[in-house]
Amino acid sequence: MNNKFQAMVAGSVIAAAITATQPTATAQTPADFYRGKTVTIYVGLSPGGGYDTNARLAGRHFGKYIPGNPAILIRNMPGAGGLVMTNHLANVAPRDGLHLGAPQRGVPFEPLLGNDSKAKFDPRLLNWIGSINADTSVTIVHRRTGIKTWSDLRNREVIIAGTGVGTESVVVPYVLRNLMGLKFKVIAGFPGGSEMNLSMVRGEVDGRGTFSWTSLKPHYKDWVESGDFLVLFQMGLRKHPDLKDVPLITDLAETEDIKRMLRVQFTAFELGRPLFAPEGVPPDRVIALRQAFDDTMKDKDLLAEAEKGGMEVNPMSGLEMQDIFKDLYATPKELIARLGAASVEKPDLKVLEGAKTGGGE
Repeated sequence: MNNKFQAMVAGSVIAAAITATQPTATAQTPADFYRGKTVTIYVGLSPGGGYDTNARLAGRHFGKYIPGNPAILIRNMPGAGGLVMTNHLANVAPRDGLHLGAPQRGVPFEPLLGNDSKAKFDPRLLNWIGSINADTSVTIVHRRTGIKTWSDLRNREVIIAGTGVGTESVVVPYVLRNLMGLKFKVIAGFPGGSEMNLSMVRGEVDGRGTFSWTSLKPHYKDWVESGDFLVLFQMGLRKHPDLKDVPLITDLAETEDIKRMLRVQFTAFELGRPLFAPEGVPPDRVIALRQAFDDTMKDKDLLAEAEKGGMEVNPMSGLEMQDIFKDLYATPKELIARLGAASVEKPDLKVLEGAKTGGGE
């Protein structure tokens, strides 16, 4: 092969490579792709709770901001607080931008448990689209318990309702029991928040270890105002404006290491109601979905609907969420291991017989 022919071949290969990486006039745009299609948002919890309600609120307005204006369908896929759904979307569902997931906020932290994790995904690789609000969770107990302050939990056992064994409604009470000595005992296996609330009212359990304020406030605030239920403390990285007199659990930690572990645990609450697309969705569609979500959060009809329903809209962008996961997974391994051990150790845990564990608020 002479030098001239070699140069011609090399030039042809380079030209072909360049052409293959450049968009063509006939390339399908996100608008072309989404037009006439349906985007399904899979809610990993049962209908009627806070995650479901927030997903449906966003879904009613989301489609008009996605290029091509696809229809939006909400489908519930409960199981372990959204872990089943997240595993499904990450490994089974098509990676085309038509399948989005809305798990319980604690699900992306499941891989931190290491070998004990049931997660089949890396949250750093999922495409986070956004969250409709940052969240504050509270612990509430009924007045019949005789509990008056959070410190009473160190001397008196209370029975707390929970959903899936690996969900925050079960994990958080045991983390606080193992790290801070709070005497929680959990009955797990309730399908969702509605069932847990009914059990509290009936007196079958004493309260809930985690109850989102954005769910409690619009629907059950009279429970607190009447004095039937007491809010013992709030969980998150900062106090909610409505709860200025309620202590923040991280402020109650006795050591800096415990405080750091609790901050890892409760970073989830800053994520509020997370929404994601699987790894491998074409980047231009991810960009379009993120922009559409950001625009949806400013929609005047959505904001009016949220205000009417007593729901908070305090959004976080998908890019902000990606940064949170990057930083979180850089936490020192020894603290993660200690937190993981506190999460796994669940003495006296009872699971309802025949329960299909899942659900949340």
